[in-house]
Amino acid sequence: MKLLPKSSFFFVLLLLIYSSCKKENNNNPKNIYKITFYDSISYHKSDAGKQDSAIYYTRKMLEIAKDEHDVTSEKEAYNKLAIYFKKNKNVDSSFHYINKFFALSKKTRDTLSMAKALYKKGWHYRRIDSLNLAKRNLMDSKNYYLQIDDSLKVSYNLLDIANIEKKQGNFGMSQFYSIQGLKYIENTSNARTTSKFYYTIAVAAKERGDLPTAEKRINQALALANDSISIKTIGHSNVISFYDTKANILKAKGNYTLASDIYENLLNNSLNLGKLSKGARVRVNGNLAHTLFLKSGFNERSDSLLKNSLYFYKKEDNTSGLISINMKLAELYSNRDETKAVSYLEKVIEQANILDNKKSLYEAYHKLIMINNSKENIAKYLVLEEVVRREKDSLESRFVNTKFDFDKSENERIKAENENIILENKATNRLVQNLILLLILISSFVIAYFIYQRIKRKHKIEKVKTVHVTEARISTKVHDELANDLYELMTQLETANPEKEVVLDKLDTIYNQARDISKQIQSVDTDKGFADELSNLFRTYQSNLVNVLLKRYDTDIWKGISEHIKITLYRVLQEFLTNMKKHSNASLVVVSIEKQHKQLFIQYIDNGKGFTTEISKNGLRNAENRIRAIKGKLTFDTELSKGCKFSINVPV
Repeated sequence: MKLLPKSSFFFVLLLLIYSSCKKENNNNPKNIYKITFYDSISYHKSDAGKQDSAIYYTRKMLEIAKDEHDVTSEKEAYNKLAIYFKKNKNVDSSFHYINKFFALSKKTRDTLSMAKALYKKGWHYRRIDSLNLAKRNLMDSKNYYLQIDDSLKVSYNLLDIANIEKKQGNFGMSQFYSIQGLKYIENTSNARTTSKFYYTIAVAAKERGDLPTAEKRINQALALANDSISIKTIGHSNVISFYDTKANILKAKGNYTLASDIYENLLNNSLNLGKLSKGARVRVNGNLAHTLFLKSGFNERSDSLLKNSLYFYKKEDNTSGLISINMKLAELYSNRDETKAVSYLEKVIEQANILDNKKSLYEAYHKLIMINNSKENIAKYLVLEEVVRREKDSLESRFVNTKFDFDKSENERIKAENENIILENKATNRLVQNLILLLILISSFVIAYFIYQRIKRKHKIEKVKTVHVTEARISTKVHDELANDLYELMTQLETANPEKEVVLDKLDTIYNQARDISKQIQSVDTDKGFADELSNLFRTYQSNLVNVLLKRYDTDIWKGISEHIKITLYRVLQEFLTNMKKHSNASLVVVSIEKQHKQLFIQYIDNGKGFTTEISKNGLRNAENRIRAIKGKLTFDTELSKGCKFSINVPV
């Protein structure tokens, strides 16, 4: 079939591009410009802190995007509105647009946008302490990021889930998700996220009483922050938290002096980490106060520091902080003012119920019955003790099953094809698809053309080489054998009067030599008659002096084998037999031909005088080149006076 002329091909190419543009690019250019303009100006307004203006221009952008049915811009507008309302501290409106963003992303099967929206929903629920809903959305977001193979975002989601588990007192699960998250960034240089995982594991291990693991992991986190550049990369506030946790672990080990020194250094900026934020200062003060109490008992500084921290957490409505400080205050007053201690413990119970933190409830009632061992308190403590025991068993079961599900999900992700479907708006998507298709077609034609030319050139070179080798070999035979014998006969006829029989014998020899040379260059029947052609070859070399045997030879083995392979093998075997007849003085030749598992095995053995390896390098080079050209392998085993053995292995 003839290809289209070049001019026809490029005409079709231009026609396809034009039709794509004409059919799909129906958007009003002015409106496209307006969308871009409003998008840009809203960004600059937000960057300048003018969130109301940013919201106004983004709504303009959304209005035009809806009119133009520009789904991509519409999703982007919802996403930006969620961000700007969040910056404006309007949480409800922000959440409203997050849901809009997710709904449209789901409708268009935009995996990346769904992952982003779910992550934002998770953060919203976390902020309002709906921790179970937060975990659910973050887990869904993680699964979507897995589908598009975004390992870094997967690790971010797992880190957030680990922190929520820690906040709920589920320290085993917090460790599990942190370890899983580390796997996704272990081959990266992301020191910030890696150090956060080490920190989270350290906190969870410390709370579970595994102080060696806690110390090991917090030291790994601090090792990543070993200079001013790495501290800046990880974040000063994070490094401050690492040192704070390091001191907490030392406190748990009973090393109060060293723990106090770290807290004091953080407060005085002796570690050159910058000024502490209000939240960080309150947290460190609380930990320092508790350490001083454990070291020296009740003291005014501990009391003052803890009450200042309590005031701050009440103002910030920080439930986790309130639980921690009230628990420390209850411990501080347990032997000094039982009424106050009970009051603080009741606050812990109230706040722990908000977060569904069973561990804090259990610890609060445990301290409470030490002060007031009423039947009611003991009963509640015993119920919580059973709940904590069951939760511990449940935690171990969840840990095992979650690990199984996680590993299974990972295996399925690895095996499954990456089904990343990120749909742009209709017009752009179709145009891109058509252009890609055309590019592939053009590339295919170009690549195919160059491959064809290369193969053609390669075959031409090989053919010329083979012809040259054959011509040289025939020239040598004609010169060394045929011409010499003719010259000898002519000399005899000129200088003597030989007998008729001698002349005839000499002419017969010359005739046979000419016939042999002719056979070596004549065409070979590679069709149905190839099996007989090969058998005739062996019979040609059969004589009273040489017995040629063909073993394990099924004539059907040549079915489906290419013409090129047949000719090559015929010529190589012909060369073996010719060399045998001329040089080896063999009386027996055995050839076997078999086909097994798409491999053709040929073995040639004779009992001639053999030859040296040096001779083989020269004499067998042509045969080796022929076999190599059909991707086969030729091996031989020979010694002087011990015959020859050739083995050929060719894939067919």
